[in-house]
Amino acid sequence: MRRTKNFNPEVDTKLLSQDDKEHQLAVATFIVLEDVRNHFGESVIITSAVRTPEHNKDVGGSVSSYHLPAQGACAADIVVVGVEPTEVQAYLKSRPYANLLGIGSYRTFTHVDTRGYRARW
Repeated sequence: MRRTKNFNPEVDTKLLSQDDKEHQLAVATFIVLEDVRNHFGESVIITSAVRTPEHNKDVGGSVSSYHLPAQGACAADIVVVGVEPTEVQAYLKSRPYANLLGIGSYRTFTHVDTRGYRARW
């Protein structure tokens, strides 16, 4: 299992599902977030990650949201301290793995997920 500087899947087991697919997607998401953190040299604040279907509905999320366990729970809405969301979005779109990501552009945050194919909004 690949580890990153700030994430160790063996130690941080509470962050991961025991289901193999979800586990792999969650690790991929953490690797992307680690890349963002290393690039900007600032903390990444996760404002939303795994959601229950009820909470997802309450916040206006799509019924097929990648925040949901049924979709792999591989999404995070993030804010990088001191960095404009447009800069974060541009960086993610420039990465070699960008065609494997869902990237949502919002005024105050960035959505990123590791769905395995390119999606933009």
